[in-house]
Amino acid sequence: MLAVFEGFGVIAVIVLTGFLAGRLDLLGPHGQQVLAKIVFYIATPTLLFTTIATTDLAFIFSTQLLATGGSALVCGILLFLFVRFARRGNAREALFGAWSVSYVNIGNLGIPIAVYVLGDLSYVAPVLLFQLLLLAPIGMAILDSTGPGGNPHWYSPLVSIARNPIVIGSVLGILVSATGVEIPAVVFDPLEMMGAMSVPGALLAFGLSFRDGWSLPARGTRTQLTVITGVKLVVQPLIAWAVGGPLLGWDGIDLLAIVVTSALPTAQNVYIYSMQYRQSERLVRDAVFITTVLSVPALLIVSALLG
Repeated sequence: MLAVFEGFGVIAVIVLTGFLAGRLDLLGPHGQQVLAKIVFYIATPTLLFTTIATTDLAFIFSTQLLATGGSALVCGILLFLFVRFARRGNAREALFGAWSVSYVNIGNLGIPIAVYVLGDLSYVAPVLLFQLLLLAPIGMAILDSTGPGGNPHWYSPLVSIARNPIVIGSVLGILVSATGVEIPAVVFDPLEMMGAMSVPGALLAFGLSFRDGWSLPARGTRTQLTVITGVKLVVQPLIAWAVGGPLLGWDGIDLLAIVVTSALPTAQNVYIYSMQYRQSERLVRDAVFITTVLSVPALLIVSALLG
């Protein structure tokens, strides 16, 4: 359980650094947006490329992914329908509601927890790739085709996916992994260095968003935030356990990994995407903050019950 606190401690220090940088106005009025663009266009694509290129693709398509990915898809669809029809939001608002429950913090919090709690970093790769090869492209296709100036043609989502830097980095990584091509160190090492900016960059941008403090969520978003929090930290882990345990027969550390990765809070990357697309920024920021705080007891309970 100490490892859970260590993982959150790493995140807290970097977020606090971003907050202090914002309060001291070290990066100027546009620092947060510039940092978010660096993460979105440079750091995250190169991180995805270097991670996927060195991952055995056979491991990604195990039945564990049916539990983690399946629970994420079910919960994401539920939130999309809830926002779109019950809350009468548009498709872009519904998409960020869906991402807030399905897109877990596997890259930032998941890595230290995988190392310290699960004892194996490989548990991170399938969830990370599922999010970036399925959830991200589908969501960005919706955002690009429904935004201002969106192209109504049937092929618009395909064009949006093909030119998205997140998707480009992932696809290139898959090609390298599948073909076994050896990338020279003079090329691979700089890419690794740029990719290393992704996690701290996203956390710093998140910290910068609190430069003016944090207040209670706006009245119009509280119901939606309550639903997001409940689905993210209770419903999704329960579905993952039911599919991974009773249905697929996983147990021990493997079942623990399935439930822990499903109980992780909303990813800071969703907030980066909300800034990039200028949509639901306050809602997503609050969702990241609330689910991150409340995921501490949630992960402790999961570790106690299954660990």
